[in-house]
Amino acid sequence: MTTARLKIATREVWQYDGGMMPGWVLDHTERHSDGLYLVRRSGKQRIEPGEYLIRDLDGDPEWMTADEFNRDYETIT
Repeated sequence: MTTARLKIATREVWQYDGGMMPGWVLDHTERHSDGLYLVRRSGKQRIEPGEYLIRDLDGDPEWMTADEFNRDYETIT
């Protein structure tokens, strides 16, 4: 598990690497034979290895590519 800091807030971050998933990730994802999916009200988003889920301030995960994460966040642990 990684913690990252945005300019105004610290958030929990999980990078998809096939390993253990924290509870907040398990609550919002589904495993299928073709991969892992983030389940949203608007539909499902496939998560590729190396991509991130970031727990936003209301507890819901936000999906982000590695490039977007590295641009917007500073890893602190």
